Amino acid sequence: MQSAKYEPLTVGKVAPDFELPGLDEKPVRLSDYRGKVVFLNFWATWCKPCREEMPSMEVLYKNFEKDGLVILAVSIDRVTTKKDIPPFVKGMNLTFPVLVDSWGQTDKRYKLMGVPETYIIDQEGVLREKVIGPRDWTVLDNLKVLTGLLKAGAKTAAAGVPAT
Repeated sequence: MQSAKYEPLTVGKVAPDFELPGLDEKPVRLSDYRGKVVFLNFWATWCKPCREEMPSMEVLYKNFEKDGLVILAVSIDRVTTKKDIPPFVKGMNLTFPVLVDSWGQTDKRYKLMGVPETYIIDQEGVLREKVIGPRDWTVLDNLKVLTGLLKAGAKTAAAGVPAT
């Protein structure tokens, strides 16, 4: 039997919490976003597919931020390439939060296969979709789980049921 820390992270399990600094060095915790749909993306400045995916993530953020979508883009650039993150973000005109994991804290918790890798997390903190590799986030077929969660959250809010 595998140790709990080596169990694969699968859809239906609670997403592991973490705390990482943003580009402004202020700490951000995943659990701070309970009650929101979280698009958690792992990437690196040296990753060509990540660079190709980022513009569609920005479009996604602009289109769904008003609906309660939170994007957390976690750079796994190590200490030696960490300096490349701010110019990358500025050059791509990214407006969603970018976090920095130069020490691999989240690699282990999320058992990353590579980058980019994206996790869609529901309002209760449960993993609802795992995407390995790049995706065009402007294609509607790629947004089914995400838009379903946002709609469910809107219905709950309209009914006056507090998000947990």
